[in-house]
Amino acid sequence: MKKYFLLGFLILLILAGCRKEQPQKDVESKQPPKEAVQNDGKTIKVGKGPDALFLTSDEKILYVANVEDNFISVINTETENVVGKIEGIKYPWGFSRLGNSDLVAVSGYDKQIVIINFKEHKIVKEKKFNNNLGGITSTKDGKYIYVIETGKNKALKLDAASLKILDSYETGNGPDGIGISKDDSKIYTTNTKDGTISVINIKAKKSSLLEVGGKPELVHYNHDRSLLFISNFKLNKIHIINTNTDKIIHEIIDLKSPEEAVLSKSEDLLYVVNFGAKKVFVYDAVTYQKLKEEYIVGNKPIGVISALNDSKLFVSNYGDNTVSVLHLTK
Repeated sequence: MKKYFLLGFLILLILAGCRKEQPQKDVESKQPPKEAVQNDGKTIKVGKGPDALFLTSDEKILYVANVEDNFISVINTETENVVGKIEGIKYPWGFSRLGNSDLVAVSGYDKQIVIINFKEHKIVKEKKFNNNLGGITSTKDGKYIYVIETGKNKALKLDAASLKILDSYETGNGPDGIGISKDDSKIYTTNTKDGTISVINIKAKKSSLLEVGGKPELVHYNHDRSLLFISNFKLNKIHIINTNTDKIIHEIIDLKSPEEAVLSKSEDLLYVVNFGAKKVFVYDAVTYQKLKEEYIVGNKPIGVISALNDSKLFVSNYGDNTVSVLHLTK
């Protein structure tokens, strides 16, 4: 995620810390098997460096975080067109809906948190911080936000109403993604430079490490947050963690520089984006067996989300500043 943005950002800001190292090289895509399906939908042009995706509760609007730009692209999922943009966000990074409200918290890499009303597509609150920010999550009730403070190896706890810092937690080296447990008692951070995942007890402020190696990055979860799906870019794996036991219960292997691993809305399928192969792989979400479907998308894909009753798949292509639309068959 955000593979090439950081070099340019570092030059612009001179003293800003880099978020991620560049991959040593892109993995070349092989000839697709007979089961592979070419993108049969529209390719939508968005801003620079499209990355994280957010779908509104009615599934009719998709937000695209353009991490090399200062705005979020707004896409109508029915017409598959860009219908607007939300400006004033400094290198938008990640999204977290605040409970069941019409608000979504957005982290901006350049030391910023904004709260957007996604019914009106307007920023209703924003705050500047002292250090660069990364991954973001929130409690189920939406009262508290947790965000990565990238250069300080910390995660911050914020009051969602005021954006005031309430607490901070030490992470490993090079924190990136962040997740939260089913009962909101623990947060999980991926530490890209250590090859570890921090499991942090919020109340006790004690942590343990899952030593996975490689470069763990992005964190997604199922609906009740009992499972985390964490990509490991260098090891070509997805680690699946049970948040009750904090154990890795399964690993999906033989990937190509994986980025996001996201469930369908029905939670029957798991979609895994392969940054190094320009493909989305599909897995049974119960058995984790790979299915025959493979979807060919754009250059250096990162984000994926299922919309409109699992009839469409949207994929952000970091390498060519587009979003692919895939029309799915049941």
